[in-house]
Amino acid sequence: MRTYAILALTLFGCTQSAEYAPEAEAPVNNESESSASLEDETASFEQLNIVQGMFEIDFVPDELTLGLDENDEDFDLYHAVHTVELTNSWAIMKTEVTHEMWESLMTYSTREKNDEACDDCPARNVSWHEAQAYANAVSKAAGLEECFTCDGDGPEVRCEVAMDPYECNGFRLPTEAEWEYAARGGEDYTYPGSNDIDDIAFWVENSNDLPYPVMSKAPNGYGLYDMGGNIRERVYDAFQPYTAEDKVNPVALPDFATGETEIYAERGGSFACRRPEIRWNRRNFVWDYTRDIHTGFRLARILD
Repeated sequence: MRTYAILALTLFGCTQSAEYAPEAEAPVNNESESSASLEDETASFEQLNIVQGMFEIDFVPDELTLGLDENDEDFDLYHAVHTVELTNSWAIMKTEVTHEMWESLMTYSTREKNDEACDDCPARNVSWHEAQAYANAVSKAAGLEECFTCDGDGPEVRCEVAMDPYECNGFRLPTEAEWEYAARGGEDYTYPGSNDIDDIAFWVENSNDLPYPVMSKAPNGYGLYDMGGNIRERVYDAFQPYTAEDKVNPVALPDFATGETEIYAERGGSFACRRPEIRWNRRNFVWDYTRDIHTGFRLARILD
């Protein structure tokens, strides 16, 4: 496992629907005692000249077990245990995409009034399609394949899959299997990086109902931050029940021919979530709205 910086081109809740989520009263620049500066780390990693502050950690092919034991208190039919093999070398971002990263490539902002002054807070209010459009923009800036065909502008953009996510070398949302492999961190804790939820996550009991700058809490064993709490993270896959069959390089997409609702999976929980949603192996409940204030994303890509 190695860590790289993707440095800049000089370019310009869980318990309720966000539609009814309470809004914080005043802008806050939410720094904690354990926060780390993105700028302080840029000198120590390889620079790939893409987006300021964007780092990635890479992985070799491996297998993992997804799902929850039937005796687990959080088990349901969406968590059937099965083995997954990931056959590629691949990489995932060290942090969630921040407002500063988003605005370096996109022509509009997704900020709420309580993070107007927080460049390092995670970008949120982003649909699945907007996240993949951003991934295309990063790929284009890096000279990589664009994994999607997108039509429309701004929040109205619609993206369709252009090629198999495991065959495209450009940036995209991580598949759910990739996300869970990364979130576990090579460890056996309850949460991503610790058995103490407050060490690694902003969640409903310590967040004051606000997002915070990325890297404000401790990382997991792979050096990834905020894999639990702060902002729920979009993944590539549709939200469908797991099946017990073993799989190789899995991905699930809605079957629009059968009228399946376009509902994509989200992982990791947010600042408004309870303990179960912060677990690395717990799939989050997903609503059928397009975007909400609790949901952001990080990017991944195939390396070979």
